Amino acid sequence: GSCFKALFWSLFLLLLVMTIWAVIAVEFINSKVQDLAAAGYWEGCDRCRRSFSSTFDANLTFFQTVVAGDSWGTIAVPVIEAHPE
Repeated sequence: GSCFKALFWSLFLLLLVMTIWAVIAVEFINSKVQDLAAAGYWEGCDRCRRSFSSTFDANLTFFQTVVAGDSWGTIAVPVIEAHPE
């Protein structure tokens, strides 16, 4: 009983924190991603252009990279290299 309660609240907290960061990412990172996509980065990646275009997409990107550990460098490294500030 209490194990499931702890699991539920930890999952809820994880989703809440990721959603807050997703909102921030849409506001601050999306324009930089769109500029890089227009410049020709991510030619073969259809999802990369829209990775931070909405809160849902940003949340999915964070879940994919942080929780699943899947291809963090595909999106993050070009953004960090182009906009190190």
